[in-house]
Amino acid sequence: MEEKSCSSSAVAADSSVDVMAEAKKLIGAGNRHLVMGDVVSAVNVFQEACGMLAERYGDTADECGEAFFLCGKSLLELARMENTVLGDALEGVPEGSSEEGEKQENSKFENDDDDDDDEGEGTAEDKESEEEVGNLQLAWEMLEVAKVIYKRKANEADQLMAAQAYLKLGEVGAESGNYPAAVEDFQDCLALQLKHLPPHSRLLAETHYQLGMTYCYTGQYSQAIQHYSSSVKVIEGRLAMLQEVLDKGENGAEGKTELEELKLLLPDIAEKVEDAKESQRMAGSASVAIQQTLVRLPVGYWLGSVLFFKRGGTCPRNAPFNLKCVLMTITWYSSSSKYLLIKEEVQST
Repeated sequence: MEEKSCSSSAVAADSSVDVMAEAKKLIGAGNRHLVMGDVVSAVNVFQEACGMLAERYGDTADECGEAFFLCGKSLLELARMENTVLGDALEGVPEGSSEEGEKQENSKFENDDDDDDDEGEGTAEDKESEEEVGNLQLAWEMLEVAKVIYKRKANEADQLMAAQAYLKLGEVGAESGNYPAAVEDFQDCLALQLKHLPPHSRLLAETHYQLGMTYCYTGQYSQAIQHYSSSVKVIEGRLAMLQEVLDKGENGAEGKTELEELKLLLPDIAEKVEDAKESQRMAGSASVAIQQTLVRLPVGYWLGSVLFFKRGGTCPRNAPFNLKCVLMTITWYSSSSKYLLIKEEVQST
């Protein structure tokens, strides 16, 4: 009996080694596909590796961390590629032509439905296709599992991988327009990086840059400028460190290449800072203008604005020209988070 138990445990150990070895091969192949720019093949290979490891060890096992992270990262890139292709395809297409196309397609489907009243199997397939999960959602799920796996381990390398998972989760949130979630993930990433990385690490510069862009999307320009400036500070620190190493005759061609790359990044970030400052000035000017205009409005204009918003934003045809301008301004500015503050100030007056 003891011999049988020993042999069965040995077989299980061998199968575990085989699964891990095969998964490592798939991960290596997936990384090569990424380097070559073949994102679709990379996704397929990483998904196969994730399936093997999850079946053998469980979805949240330590062994699954690398495969899940790489798969999520690749799915994010694939989603970006698809969005770019879709945007290029729709560029320059008149709105009317798309509506006509939809009408033609609808009439075609209606005719097909009339001809195939007795066939109900296709509807189930259509529902299944509509319920298919998008690549961004799949990327989020994979990266979320990878984050959980790495975050529960205390060593520095795994904590830094957790930070990378947070970074990619933030990019998923920004790509899908969920900016509050993106900011939260980027901040969690930054907290881990500040704890474990030197102050001149390029990863810190990247996270500050991502936070700057996301804050710009939400109209929080002061925070955006702060993080863009922090990114510049990190890069300048790394440039000084690299120059010092090169002066000592160390790090050779690799150091020179990185030095040139970093120098090219600085003008782009400086331009982002200036854009954020300009947007901040414009938002401030618009805020003051709207406050002054709204406070001076007579009661009739306020009644007209109530009617305007009750009609779903449709201005009455017989409204005075000044009222129309004011309401259009309010509608435009309501997209900014500062509109809520202005609205409260006006109401208090």
